[in-house]
Amino acid sequence: MSELGIVFPNILFQLFNFLLFLGILYWLLFKPVTFMLERRRQRIAESLSEAETLRTQVETERAEFQSELAAARAQAQRIREEASRAAETMRDRELAQARSDAERLRTDAAAEIARDRARVAEELRAHTAELVVSATARVVGRTIDDPEHRRLVQEAVAEAAGSRR
Repeated sequence: MSELGIVFPNILFQLFNFLLFLGILYWLLFKPVTFMLERRRQRIAESLSEAETLRTQVETERAEFQSELAAARAQAQRIREEASRAAETMRDRELAQARSDAERLRTDAAAEIARDRARVAEELRAHTAELVVSATARVVGRTIDDPEHRRLVQEAVAEAAGSRR
C-alpha cells in the first residue's frame, strides 16, 4: 500500500488530526451554534407566547370597549328618553298653566261684566227714580219732601224690579 501512498502511521496521524479537528470544531463551533440556535428558538417561543398574551389582552380590551360602548349607547338612549319625557311634562305643565290662566281671565272678565252690569243697573234705577220723582212732581204740582221722596223712589224701584223678574 505504500505504493499507493498509504502509510499506516500517516493514516493514524491524519485520523488523529481529523478527530482533533472535529473535536475542536465541536467545541468551538457546534456548541456555540447549537447554543445560539437554542436561544433563538427560546426567544421565538417567548415572542410567540408574548404575542398570544397580547392578542388575548387586545381581545379582552376590545370586548370591554364594546361592552362600555353598548352601555354608553344605552345610557344615551335613556338620557334622550328622559329628556323627551321631561319636555313632554314641561309642555303639558305649560299647557295646563295656559289653560288655567285663560280660565282665570275668563272668570275675571265674567266677574267684571257682572259688576259692570250691576253698576249700570243701579245707575239706571237711580236715574229712573229721579225721572219718576220729577214726573210725579210735575203731575202732582208740588215738591215732595225728602222722606216722602225716598219712600216713593223705593216703591218705584221695587215695582220696576218686580215687573222685570
